[in-house]
Amino acid sequence: MSKTYCGACRGERGCRDCRAVAGTAHYTGLTDFYADDTIPVRTEEDGFVQENDAKAFCDKVLFLAADLGTTTLAFVCADQNGKVLASYGCENPQRKVAADVVGRIDASLHGQGEKLTNEIREALVKGFLFVLNRGQGKVCGTGRGTEEITIQVAIAGNTVMQHILLGYPLGTMARAPFEPYKKETVRCDFSALFGETSQASCVPQMLKQAEVTVFPCLSAFVGGDIVAGAEAVFTGRKDCKELLIDLGTNGEILLSAKGCRYGTAAAMGSAFEGGRYAYASELFGKIADALKRGIMDETGLLCEPYFTGGYEGLLQEDVREFQLAKGALRAGIELICRYGHVELPRIDRVYLAGGLGQYCNQEDLFTTSLLPKEFKGKVTVVGNSCIGGMLSVLKKRKTVIYCEGEILNLAEQPEFEALYYRFMNFEK
Repeated sequence: MSKTYCGACRGERGCRDCRAVAGTAHYTGLTDFYADDTIPVRTEEDGFVQENDAKAFCDKVLFLAADLGTTTLAFVCADQNGKVLASYGCENPQRKVAADVVGRIDASLHGQGEKLTNEIREALVKGFLFVLNRGQGKVCGTGRGTEEITIQVAIAGNTVMQHILLGYPLGTMARAPFEPYKKETVRCDFSALFGETSQASCVPQMLKQAEVTVFPCLSAFVGGDIVAGAEAVFTGRKDCKELLIDLGTNGEILLSAKGCRYGTAAAMGSAFEGGRYAYASELFGKIADALKRGIMDETGLLCEPYFTGGYEGLLQEDVREFQLAKGALRAGIELICRYGHVELPRIDRVYLAGGLGQYCNQEDLFTTSLLPKEFKGKVTVVGNSCIGGMLSVLKKRKTVIYCEGEILNLAEQPEFEALYYRFMNFEK
């Protein structure tokens, strides 16, 4: 039987949390927040100005946040200071229906929409209850009541996942021009969204009354997760050209330059999360090593005997899957920078989020040419910036979430195909 692993140790240490939630799903390692981590708050030095009218929280406030990934779901519970009290992750149950968002749109249009909505709501309630139970124990101890605790909940994910959660129709995202049914922020009571789930009777009153914020989306394929990530990492300075890259099943890219934002998305499959490797960093390391040793050429071909038997567990199919994702990502980076009139060397900061987590060797990113050499010395690996951004918004009690930007559809760009095939190859 496979296990559900907690976000604290990813099943590597067999801690108490892992034993407590042993079940049927497998956690593939997206949550990069641990107990006792604190979500950083940007200072004026970083270009972020604190809101003067933000109200102080009492010590009976808990924040819950969930990242709706196509492949995995990640949860945290934090206190009013942004200190993470508990984290949890599990496989998205909808993978049994379809591995990607296109398949889930098709399934929804063929009579499985309600089933998909119910599945994701059930999984969210389970995750929220787990981190809440862990978190409130640390805040309240054994001698304090929980009836006075106020809970704030935030949820973000790609646009399709959020539409499925909210029960929105997906027809407008199945055909050109691929428009979301709705893009704005949604706020409602927890019970309004999750009151019909099988676990509703297990939900404490303080959670039933909690306000839920579902983040706004920029487009059909640039969702609330990248909007939340921008809240975590962008400085907001007009003189700073910043690029946020979320390496998930749907690789989203957001450029901030000269006071404007430009977004796009590249279909990347499961190369960077949920594949044969629990950590993308392990895959990158093996590909980089094979290139350095001359075991693989610039086309990605492993020489014999490695083509047949593999190289230290690295198979030819792993390399090809990586190349398909790399080609799409690099073409997306190239085109979004052109669209925003920013040359690659002019990018000041690059934030790498998603399945890479915090264990990636940055040199491997350039050895494998996953990132252009112009980004050397500018990359910060930020892990799950989506959760970081949600907690940041909850901490500051922001009522308006910035969600503006021009969207570039890669499929409509005549240069995309040529760039895609060009960047599939490795640099000599």
